[in-house]
Amino acid sequence: MEDLMATKDHHKRGAVSEGLTSGTYTRPAGATTTKDQATTDKILKAVQYNVLFTNLDADIKAKVVAEMHSDNLSVGQTCIKQGDSGDMFYVIASGEFDISVDGKVVATYKDGQCFGELALMYNAPRAATVSASKVSQVWMIHRLTYRKIVKAEFNKNLDQNHAFLMKVDMLKGLSGDQKQSLAEALERVEYKAGDVIFEQGSVGLSMYIVRSGKIVIYKDGINVMELGDGGCFGERALVTKEPRAATAKAETAVELLQIDKSTFDMLLGPLNSILNTIVQSYDAGSSGGSPRASGEIKKPEAVAEAHATIEKIPFENLEIIGTLGNGSFGHVQLVKNKLNQDQTFALKAVSKAQIVETGQQGHIMSEKNVMAQLNHPFLIRLYQTYKDKDRLYFLLEPVLGGELFTLLKEHEVFTEEQARFYAGCVILAFEYMHSFDIVYRDLKPENLLIDSDGYIKITDFGFAKKIDSGRTWTLCGTPDYLAPEIVAGRGHGKGVDWWTLGILIYEMLCSAPPFYDKDQLKTYQKIMGGEVIFPAYFSQFAISLIKKLLYRKATRRLGVVKGGASLIKKHKWFREFHLDKESGKDGWKQLFNRQIKPTIIPKIASKFDLSNFEEAFDEDEGCEPYQDDGSEWDKDF
Repeated sequence: MEDLMATKDHHKRGAVSEGLTSGTYTRPAGATTTKDQATTDKILKAVQYNVLFTNLDADIKAKVVAEMHSDNLSVGQTCIKQGDSGDMFYVIASGEFDISVDGKVVATYKDGQCFGELALMYNAPRAATVSASKVSQVWMIHRLTYRKIVKAEFNKNLDQNHAFLMKVDMLKGLSGDQKQSLAEALERVEYKAGDVIFEQGSVGLSMYIVRSGKIVIYKDGINVMELGDGGCFGERALVTKEPRAATAKAETAVELLQIDKSTFDMLLGPLNSILNTIVQSYDAGSSGGSPRASGEIKKPEAVAEAHATIEKIPFENLEIIGTLGNGSFGHVQLVKNKLNQDQTFALKAVSKAQIVETGQQGHIMSEKNVMAQLNHPFLIRLYQTYKDKDRLYFLLEPVLGGELFTLLKEHEVFTEEQARFYAGCVILAFEYMHSFDIVYRDLKPENLLIDSDGYIKITDFGFAKKIDSGRTWTLCGTPDYLAPEIVAGRGHGKGVDWWTLGILIYEMLCSAPPFYDKDQLKTYQKIMGGEVIFPAYFSQFAISLIKKLLYRKATRRLGVVKGGASLIKKHKWFREFHLDKESGKDGWKQLFNRQIKPTIIPKIASKFDLSNFEEAFDEDEGCEPYQDDGSEWDKDF
């Protein structure tokens, strides 16, 4: 717990994004990818415990290694310079390298070691300089190449899984969305030739699909069936736990796709119930469309206090009052309408040059489009946008109570009552956003503002995105809050938001996120495989909820499994919000309608009060001029 508690005075955390994701990397002339088996094995051994390789399937890992090309370095030659943007990962084939920070050698890397793995995730500044201390050879791969391989192979495997499921007679009644969810939940397992998968008479717990190899089915010792690639067996285990009617044995080395009944039931519900529901819907004269996908949530009721529509305000009518905050891309200022002194807004200005330099054009346009369709009491409202030669502007609802981040620093930790209140606001906001297939992706106390009544308003939708296909690939978010599927680069969906909720609840109760480490790479290692350590004062219900939200496999995560957000709202940690049958009071409806009095109310002197925000420069220090590239990427802003 020492590392966690050491973060009580930590500074605001910046988000990360891989930036440029399109295009291809061209290897230098003369660089070769040719490797003998011994070299391939050596590289695989070097990366076997690396955080970005441990969760890759063997076939994907092999393709990544196959694309690595070599480079030779002379003594003193530098392959990484501290402070430069990183886009290459290296494995040392021979030689030796000195690792220097601020000119001082702090470590030495030798034959068989690897370095630069953060560059495979996003364009982070290099933390150290790496120079050859001997004549050396390295194998290297660019981020664009690595990400392209991982994405293509994962999609191919997912499509293959889905195609296999389409052939399973017992599952033909499932909707396309349900089969897609099931395809993601399938686990790979391997057996050697001669291994028994299950015995006749044993209790059936799992269904299997042959990915590669050959399976023989024996009944009473007699060979009754042989199955090759795509063959399915044991599927009745999804319906009943009756004894197996036969024995399944691996004739050759096999790789199987497996799903057990408990995982199936958690993700989609009992199969027999699903099939009965489908039959009933047809009997009732349904139109023949697919049943609603598991976990899909209905649109929530209309917003209780919808924001009044404002008339368009010319940009020149906005008068600056002061600065609310500064960021790497721009700043947010409190402004008023010169023609209506009672109208105040937050004006977010973003540098076009910075957007293009960091490859964030898609994110900024997505931010505008997402915000334009959202209207919820716990989400910052966008009223209008502007642009000029060098900047893009968002005219936003002003929220002057400060950030939850500042409030948490002042209180050190929140009580469970306080944390439950703030988490409840976030849940209702996420439930609303997800009903539009919008994923937020950057939850943290810094992005939660407190309004004059003490309620939460989620702000900064720079990473929010509509995901019609249910999956997206861009790596983005705040390191402490990244979900495992984002770190691994395997594609992600709405489940990442429920993961960040688990991190937020933990941080509110502990004043530090559960996977914090001064070394960012170690943070990712903890996210991918570390256990959550809970302080002794956490209640059993808080621990239960956080564990279920921080389930590493997204298909088993609370919020993703059947029941969606409603299961989170029904958890015992939120018992204060549950429906009281005697009084008829529904705490969740009361929260939504802002009828619960928060325990912390910010002091706001007037609609011009900036005192709840950290002191920032009142005037803009200037903006890098934007040179129009002719692409018209901001045409629809």
